[in-house]
Formats: sequence, structure tokens, C-alpha cells
Amino acid sequence: MTRRVVGNMSADKILQKLLAGTDLRAVRISATLYRIERSPKARTLHPAQSPPLRPVAPPPGNIIVTAQKRSQILRDVPLSVSVLSFAPLARSRTPSSRDISLDLEGLAMTNMGPGRNRQFIRGVADSPFNGFSQSTVAVQVDEARVTFNAPDPDLRLIDVDRVELLKGPQGPLYGSGALGGIYHIVTRKPDFEGVSGSVRLSAEAVQHGQPGTGAEGIFNLPLVDDKLAVRATGYRFVNGGWIRNNGTKRGSNSAETVGLRLGIRWRPVEDWTVDAGFALQDINSRDSQYVTASDDTLSRTNAFAEPTDNDFKLWHGTINGVIGALELTSATSYVDHGFDYILDASDAAPAFDLAGLVRFEDQRHYSVFNQELRLASSGPDHWLVGLSYLQATTRGGAQVMDAGNITQTVETYDRRVIEYAAFGEGTLRIVRQLNLTLGARLFHSIAQDGTGHAPAMSPVRISKTILSPSASLSLDLGGRGLLFLRYARAMRPGGLAPANMAVSRQFDADELSTIDLGLRRSSHDGRFSLSASLYHTRWGEIQSDYLLSNGLVSTRNAGRGAIIGGEITTEWTIGNGLTLSAGGSAQSARLTRAADGVELDDRRLPIAPTLAGRIALAKSFILSDDWRGQAAVQANYIGKARLSFDDDLDRSMGNYTVASANAELSREVWTLGVRVDNLLDVRGDSFAFGNPFSIRTAPQYTPLRPRTLMLSVARSW
Repeated sequence: MTRRVVGNMSADKILQKLLAGTDLRAVRISATLYRIERSPKARTLHPAQSPPLRPVAPPPGNIIVTAQKRSQILRDVPLSVSVLSFAPLARSRTPSSRDISLDLEGLAMTNMGPGRNRQFIRGVADSPFNGFSQSTVAVQVDEARVTFNAPDPDLRLIDVDRVELLKGPQGPLYGSGALGGIYHIVTRKPDFEGVSGSVRLSAEAVQHGQPGTGAEGIFNLPLVDDKLAVRATGYRFVNGGWIRNNGTKRGSNSAETVGLRLGIRWRPVEDWTVDAGFALQDINSRDSQYVTASDDTLSRTNAFAEPTDNDFKLWHGTINGVIGALELTSATSYVDHGFDYILDASDAAPAFDLAGLVRFEDQRHYSVFNQELRLASSGPDHWLVGLSYLQATTRGGAQVMDAGNITQTVETYDRRVIEYAAFGEGTLRIVRQLNLTLGARLFHSIAQDGTGHAPAMSPVRISKTILSPSASLSLDLGGRGLLFLRYARAMRPGGLAPANMAVSRQFDADELSTIDLGLRRSSHDGRFSLSASLYHTRWGEIQSDYLLSNGLVSTRNAGRGAIIGGEITTEWTIGNGLTLSAGGSAQSARLTRAADGVELDDRRLPIAPTLAGRIALAKSFILSDDWRGQAAVQANYIGKARLSFDDDLDRSMGNYTVASANAELSREVWTLGVRVDNLLDVRGDSFAFGNPFSIRTAPQYTPLRPRTLMLSVARSW
């Protein structure tokens, strides 16, 4: 006998509550199937949990999302959001953020290389260049904001529960820099129930390239029964390179990624938890991954390599508890992020009064401190209010150096942005199935820009008070879905371009607003689900990083833009272990008016493709009483896109189709996996940029990674 469970919650939570106090547990073995078994504490042998063999999107009614700063069932969220769920330990691959952009409609990325990329959602793309304007997508790890104006840290998704992609402006809850949306990583927390762990070893072979290896592990340890537990994740990957640099002895774009994550959870009393942790990840790439002849070639000739070093560290702590009918949350986080790289600047040597071979070295240091305190209600008429303090700093500089070691400082950055904010959101039931949700954030931003070589702030100071509102109407479709109409607005404060530049000047704040009409619907039996949306975005005074004539990056207001688009995602559990999923997007993202009034031949905003689509078919099967498995194939089409709306940098890219396949076999504690990416070894230009100092002298291409075979073996306990 078990106690009665009442409430609106996921199937996972229901089963957890039903089985509390017994020696049983529920193990999900597919999107809609669970097995009840004895928990590891009651067994001499410890059978492995049988996780899904690929990222699985359960039926919409069972998906819990937290990116709106509270736990919600996906079908009740009145905005466009995509969720990708993961097994505790990745099997056929350990994905990066660029990998999962193939699984999430609306997410587009540059392809400079690991740790160099920028993310864009729904065409809200200002520039492909890693300058100093604030990002249009905010990366969150649990309650911690980890980016402000840095490139995507490309955190490997190991021991991650899910990734939530919130689409459209999220200014009311997240403040500035969330013009396009939120990329939210939800990690797995320490578990009080028992000792558990997993280890996975992998190897890869890149056709026309180099081999790679990987090792990753997870360990969970309860310290005090039902009170205190710790969880650790560690990994190291060496990804084989496929771009040869004929001008150097060791010219290859291979990359090493090393990471560690530690978490501790303390539950001092019922309904109160304290989470704290630390994470680090270091990415070292030996060379960049562009070529200059064509996207069919995999080699170039540079005088020296162009390595990148991306070092990321995160400290965080969250207190959550219930006071009467209210829920209190206090979240504190600090990010220390270093980003260094070297480029061949020989083609721009005359611009710096140098000659011959010239090396460009850039060293940047980003930090983000964020403190948030909020109160939320419980019950159907939800509301939350909160206060937030954020401080983001960017410091560093760049030098050029010739063969005679004559060094010249060409850039200096010393910028600090402080934001004070008060925000709130509330939901009111207008009639039985119609809800109105209103949100707003009032924040005051202070930007200080320094000059000179010392990291000291100068009197240059820009401040602005900004209001970001949102409103949505949502209609409950009988518990099987939601129809919603949402309006939201977000802004980025202005600032100054780097101080050493002759054209340095102030750039103004930009503002973006979006109207989004969406539908989320599932069939009565939960075997078919559909999500679709139409959106219209207006973007004024677009802040855009752009290339100066000498190859350095500055920031300006490029003009006004408009984006019109639509998305659709479906999943169908056919039966007999077969699942079919598909999705696609189409959009027109254009610069409607340039800031200087110049007529442009092509006004498309950069990076985001006009068309994109995917289709995947998965089959789960049982070979015997001991062996079970799954196989899947997927194809993705990436449509045409462009590099920049500057006429002299109008480079076309995209317009290719890639396919992948994977299969796995599991027996008790062991899992064997095989995966093939770029199954047909397609050649295509994934990104038309690599080096800002030579982009104007010759076309540049970033070829797709060739066909890659990956093998893995994993053990759980």
C-alpha cells in the first residue's frame, strides 16, 4: 500500500511520491514506459539504471521546466520553449552546445571552434564577430548567469538533466542581454537515496583527420541520511582535428577539453535546501578551423598556428525554502572566465606600420557576479517578486608583434557594468481556462569604461534606467495543450567602443520587442505532440560588432531590423518501439534601415538561416532477456545564411544537409555505443569566417567536420 498522491506534477514526481518509504524505485526506460524495481539499497547486486539511449523529449505533459524561475509543467508555460532531456551519462556522444543546436528549432551558432562561438535565437543576430557588445542570448547554469558579453563557454553536457531554450525577449525575468532568449542548463543535483556512479570511455576516428579519445565519470555519495549528499562529475576529451595547416609542423585544429563539477546539497529541515558547488572547464584548441581555397578543401597555409585557450570557472550557492504559503529563493554566483587567442595578422601589417609576419595576441578576462533574492506564491494564481544585483567586468588588451619581436598595443579594454533591478510576474485567471500573465523588470544600468594600460576605471560613465515588460494570454485546451499570445520587450544599455581605436565613440542602447502566437498540443493518449508558433520582432538601434579596415573589432548602432518567422516541432510514438520526430523553422530577418541611410544590396541579418529542418527516427528493441538496445538516424538541413550585412563582407554560407546514426546495446551495468556523424561525408561551408585580418583579401570557409566514427563503453553502479 502507498499513500495517495494529489497534484499537478510530472510522472517522475508522481512515481517518486508513490514509492516513498518502500524499497522500490521507478526507472524510466523510454519516453512513456517505466519499470518498478527494488532500489539498490535492497539488493546485493546493483543493476544499472536503463536510461534513454539518446536525448529524449517525453510527452509535453510530463516535462518540467524551471527557466521561468519556478517549476512548471511545459504545457502550462505561456511562451515558446524547447526542452531537451538527457540520460545521466551521455552514451553515443557527449554533446556540446553546437551539437544540440541540431536538435532545437530556433537556435543558431557560429562555428569559429570550441569556446569561440556565439549563440543566436530566432534570428536575433547582431554580428558574427566576438567584440564587446552584450550577447543577445544569456547562458544560465541552474540559478547562475554565466555570460554577459563573453562567447559561449561551450560547457559539455555531462550529468545534465535537460537544456531549456526560452525563445523571444526574456527581459522581465533576466534583464539586459536576453533579447533573443535564454539557454538554460539544468544539472543533476546530489541524491540522498544511495551511492551511485557511472564511467564512460570513448574513442573517435575522423575521416581525413586525426583520432580522438574521451573519458567521463559521475559519482554520487550521501553523507548524512536524507540530509547531506555530494555529487562529482569529471571529464577529459581530445577531439581529433581535420584542418591541416601546411605552414606549421603541428598544424591541426584538434582540441582538448577538461572539466570538473562538484555539488553539495544540504537539507537541514523539511522544505529547505541549500545547494552549493563549483565548476571549471578548460578548452585548448591548437589551431583555428577555416580554409581559404574552398569548402571542399581541408588545408591551408599559415605561417604559424592560431590557438585558443578558454578557461571557465563558476562558484554558486542557492538557498530555497518555504515560509508559510511563500517560497523564498536566494541565489549567488560568480564566474571567472579567461579567453585568449592568437591570429595571423600579416595581411594587415601595413595598417600597424609593420612588415612581414605579424602575430596578433588577444587576452581577455570576463567576470560576472550575480545576486538574486525572490519570493513566490504557491497555488493556481501564481506571482513572484524579486531583487537583483549584477556586476560584469571585461578587462584585457591586444598586441601585434612582428618577426623582430617589436610589440605594439592596439586594444585596451577595461569596462564594468552594474545593474540594480526589481522584477515581478503574476498570473491571474480571467475565466475558467483563460489566464493573463503580466511581468516587468525595472533596472538601472551603470557602465564605466576605462582607458590606458592599467585596469583602473576612468570617469567615463554611462547610466540608463530601463523598463522591460511582458504580457501573455493563455488558453488551456482541456489539459492537453495550450494556446498563447505573448508580447515582451528587452533592451541592452549602450557603451563605448575600445579606447585605443581612432573611431572610438559611444553606441546607444538598443531595444527589441516580439509578438509570439503559439500552440502546444498533445493527443489524448500522449503518443503524438505538436508545438508551433508564429512570431514578429522589431529591433531598433541594433548594436553590432563590426570590422574596422585594420581587422580590429569595434561596436556601432547598425540601424533597425525586423524578423518574421515560424516554427513547428512534432513527435509521434508510432508503436513497436518506433518514435518519429521532426521540426523546422522559416524566417525572414532583415535590416530595414541602415543607421547611415546607405542602401544595401542584401539586408539579411547575419548567421541565422532562412530555412532549417530536421527529421529523426528511433527504434528501441529487446534482443533477449539480458540485452536491450536502441538505434536512431537523423537528418538536418541548414539553409542559406550570410556572414554580415556589410557589403564588403557579404559571404554566403549554409545550404547543406547532414545525417547521423547511432546505436546502443545494454546489459545490466554495461552499455556499448556506436555513432557516426556526417554519415555521407558531406562537404559544406558551416561558417564563412575565420580570421578578421585576412577576410577582406580572400574568401574564408569553415568546412563541416568529415565523417566521424565514435565508439564507447560505459559502466554504471
